[in-house]
Amino acid sequence: MAYLRSVDMPFLFQLQFTSTTFLSLLFCILLGIGYAILLYKPRQLNSSLNKSLFALRSLAVASIAFLLVAPMIKFSANTTEKPLIILAQDNSASISLSKPLNFDTADYTKDLKDLEKELSKNHEVKSLTFGTTVKTGLNLNYKESLTDINSLFKHINEQYPNRNIGAVILSSDGIYNQGGNPEYEAQNLKSPVYTIALGDTIAKKDLLIANVNYNNIAYLGNDFQVEISIEAFQSRGISSRLSVSGSSGTVFSKGIVVGSNEFRLNIPVTLSAKKKGIQRFTVNLSPVSGELSTQNNTQTFFVEVIDGKNKVVILANSPHPDISAIKQSIELNKNYEVKSVLISDYKSSDITDAGLIILHQLPSAGTDIKPILQQAGNKPVWYILGAQTDVSSFSAMQSLLTINSASASEEVIAKVNDDFYEFTLSEQTLNNLQNFAPLLSPFGSYAVKSPASILFNQQIGKLATTRPLLLFSKDADKKVGVLTGEGLWRWRLEDFKETGTHKAVDELLTKVIQFMVTKDDKRKFRVYPAKNTFDESENVILNAELYNDSYELINSPDVAITLKQGNSKTYPYLFTRTGNAYILNAGILPSGEYSYSASTQLGKTKYSASGQFAVVEQQTEYRQTTANHQLLYNLSALNNGELFYPSDIKTLADKIKRNELIKTISYEDRRYEDLISLKIIFFLILALISTEWFLRKRNGEV
Repeated sequence: MAYLRSVDMPFLFQLQFTSTTFLSLLFCILLGIGYAILLYKPRQLNSSLNKSLFALRSLAVASIAFLLVAPMIKFSANTTEKPLIILAQDNSASISLSKPLNFDTADYTKDLKDLEKELSKNHEVKSLTFGTTVKTGLNLNYKESLTDINSLFKHINEQYPNRNIGAVILSSDGIYNQGGNPEYEAQNLKSPVYTIALGDTIAKKDLLIANVNYNNIAYLGNDFQVEISIEAFQSRGISSRLSVSGSSGTVFSKGIVVGSNEFRLNIPVTLSAKKKGIQRFTVNLSPVSGELSTQNNTQTFFVEVIDGKNKVVILANSPHPDISAIKQSIELNKNYEVKSVLISDYKSSDITDAGLIILHQLPSAGTDIKPILQQAGNKPVWYILGAQTDVSSFSAMQSLLTINSASASEEVIAKVNDDFYEFTLSEQTLNNLQNFAPLLSPFGSYAVKSPASILFNQQIGKLATTRPLLLFSKDADKKVGVLTGEGLWRWRLEDFKETGTHKAVDELLTKVIQFMVTKDDKRKFRVYPAKNTFDESENVILNAELYNDSYELINSPDVAITLKQGNSKTYPYLFTRTGNAYILNAGILPSGEYSYSASTQLGKTKYSASGQFAVVEQQTEYRQTTANHQLLYNLSALNNGELFYPSDIKTLADKIKRNELIKTISYEDRRYEDLISLKIIFFLILALISTEWFLRKRNGEV
């Protein structure tokens, strides 16, 4: 083997010679000499020139021939990697809130940056700040609204794999309120973790709203309950007052007496949804003298109040137990108001206020319900047939189903149709319904007249038929449903007998009512937020959809939107196209209530849309003010590190320097390439051939 050290390259390379390679090289040299003899022996040139041309041609031919053997060349380079020190600082609001009385954040920040500078002399230092997210650099303000220590370790494991991480320095108060337990992710580190314990582990005098548990949606006119959790520390015997206020003023107030130095109390509060839209409520716990913080005494939450109560009218030919069974199932949902009326007592106002009309055994003989249907217009109608139904009149007044009946009835069992997709029922409910007592259905031949979705077919004994039992359709933008049988009251009784509940029947009737009253959105331009309430730390996302006259989704024109916070600041934006629709990422917005107004133009037609949403202020950092140094100790012990306090921060650099495990690592990079891949070989051969050509040209041989 021959070893060569590159003069200009900071690495070594080595030609890989074997016995075969040596013989090949000898053959190439002989080939070059032989070729040169054939070319220059008969030439009558002076002796020195002949020798020069002979040598040039021999070297050129031998070099080209040798490249065909493709010998390998080995490259070797040595690199060194300094140990990487990751300096991570908690930038959350709890750092400044939970600090001891003698702790100065400005002085500490200076000491931390001095530590960074000292470590940089002998190590590679990566500085990070973390709170809601992990960011590079030490840009500290201690105002982050959340703390996720687990995401810090996850970031280190993902961003610095296979690096020579000498140590991780974690400076925090140990309080985390987002993400999982950081001890689990820290186990994946192969380097020591040094922790700097900030904050005070001694609880201070403080009253706070720990949590408000509520539903985001309430229905207009309904009451809804809110559960408020109160905590108090080092405040035994102190009195305060809890109040809840809305747009109309204070709606709840209660005196609180703190009974211990670690006091916790859950208070249920019933509120009323009196106004449609997003309603703001503020929970306040009156402050007391000497509190650590009064920011955690107040919390704001938003509830969207929607006018979702639908009125359902059951028009019946005569009293029947089915009517009571239907009412009991529907009234379980407070969003529905049910009224049952006999056809003999019917008033036109019953139809005017209705969102759904259920016709029980109507039309009947001698009863004309055409005026009712004309008044109903496009309101959904659900027909329930029975022995009193005039089947021929029923077949004539709607375009869904025709029944040629012989004025007789028969018992039928529900058989599930697997091709039904309008809504879903649980597997248990479907199984139960198929095993319930038979319904009484008109006997005759059935014909579906228009496209329909069939949930149940009729089964007579053990014979499954294609005759529909429960089916639905849209008739000229009007939803129509038909149940071709009476006896739901039997199903309800049997359901209770078998399961002790009415769950199966309740689920069926609730889903049917919900499907019937749900209106299709026919707007050609729609703008809606991803959700009605955003946290202060998350991006506000809005979506927009535009349809042409064929109701095809398009996004050719621009869509502009203006967000307005209360009665003050406005934020203009343009939507971004995505697929066939639009999306807007408005970023992080200040907390408050926002309204939006969007507009676009398709051809000569202008469209607009408006709505509202809320951004909720994050107060999580103010709910726990006692430092958790035990977590920091565990992280250090788990990774062979050590816990330090801010007063010892200047000794940390020396501690890392004396750790023999934190060392510079040297790597040797080896690779093999074909000799022909070296560009210098090409230029060498080109030089030989060019020199030979120049000498021959100069002496008149070309």
